[in-house]
Amino acid sequence: MRVDSNALVWFLGGACAGITLGAALLRASRVIVLGWLLVVGGIAAVALLVLAQLSGRLGPEQLWFRAPTFFPATLILLGATAWWLTRPFPRLLRFGLPAALLLVVGSAAMLSRLDGRSAPLAMLMPTRDRPAPEMSYFDDRGQLRFLSELRGKVVLLNFWATWCAPCRREMPLLSEMQREHEDDGLVVLYVSLEEPAVLEPFLANNRFDGIQGRLDRAAEFYDAGKFYPLSYLIDREGRVAVRWSGRPKEAWLRGEIARTLGDGSARMAHAGMP
Repeated sequence: MRVDSNALVWFLGGACAGITLGAALLRASRVIVLGWLLVVGGIAAVALLVLAQLSGRLGPEQLWFRAPTFFPATLILLGATAWWLTRPFPRLLRFGLPAALLLVVGSAAMLSRLDGRSAPLAMLMPTRDRPAPEMSYFDDRGQLRFLSELRGKVVLLNFWATWCAPCRREMPLLSEMQREHEDDGLVVLYVSLEEPAVLEPFLANNRFDGIQGRLDRAAEFYDAGKFYPLSYLIDREGRVAVRWSGRPKEAWLRGEIARTLGDGSARMAHAGMP
């Protein structure tokens, strides 16, 4: 599922308005039920937004550390919790309800990890510009190559499989990025764990710009073979700038590639490198 940031801002704003209006209505006994409905509904909407961004359900562009709405939504939840804990309710209700909600949210998060569609946990965390571990692969001529040979280029490393429908939908976009940014120093490296007997017929009928590679295994960091597709954007100095699972929005991908190409050029120029 892919959602625009502006839509999420409006969603969060609507939830806040509902909570605010509901809190005001709680002071009037005639509409107290409506007030509680607005408060609870607004808080539930904010909680669902936070959970979706924590779990990556809204796409790589809206992961919690990238989404502009995540931290405001988290602060709203903390404020709502503090407000609830100061209400003059019986202790069992005052502390029991938040505990029950936390249990429900935690259970939902665990279930979302078991449904077979969740990305590896590493994809839900920032890369912090970690150095990309070395990786060897066989090119389309059967020669052994190494990821480090591409140092100085921005590498878009894509793990894919012929049977993976999301992979086949993403690869034309990556191929387009290769054509557009090849002269800027971008290299798209597609790697698969499948055998040549499977790969060669597929690639004979489907041409994608970039480098095709086959590997037997990769460092644990890459989560190769655990989920498809997985992609890593590696800067000119061999550091992972960003990683994601699934087909991203084209505009987001263009922005990340442009930023990494630009950042790398700026660092190299500052260091006096050609």
